[in-house]
Amino acid sequence: MDDKIPFLLNHADSFWYGLIAFVVFAFVIAKFGIKPIVTAIDARDQRIKDQLAEAERTANKAQELQAKLNTELAGAEARIAEMMNDARRDAEASKAKVLDAGRDEVEALRNKALREIEAARYQAVVAIRDEVAQIAADVAGKILATELDGAKHQQLVATAIDDYEAKAGV
Repeated sequence: MDDKIPFLLNHADSFWYGLIAFVVFAFVIAKFGIKPIVTAIDARDQRIKDQLAEAERTANKAQELQAKLNTELAGAEARIAEMMNDARRDAEASKAKVLDAGRDEVEALRNKALREIEAARYQAVVAIRDEVAQIAADVAGKILATELDGAKHQQLVATAIDDYEAKAGV
């Protein structure tokens, strides 16, 4: 402990400067800092009170709106059920109309396809007749142009069949 006393005596001037600086700092804070701090705390306190009051008003309004909403919701549920029944009836009627229209359209397409098939068959028959007539004319021309014996007749028929198959792409 004896060695602490000389230390304190040697540093006494630093102690006094520190003490004076602290007193000046405390005075400046007390003079210029306390009032703004107190004002800020009071303003914050008032804001919190205002926010609490606003929250309470909002909660009351929300409860009123919830009660009103529940009442409107009960009425809306009844209207929804009625609208659903109407929609079901309308959907069934529309379904029947669409099915009838679809059946009519399918029948019309079927009839059109049958007519087209018949027309194509007729055109194919006409084309085959024309080709057979042409082949017959060619064969007749060749027969008239040469005198035929049995072997030549077979050869002429085979040649005509080969020519027909080549033309037809068979």
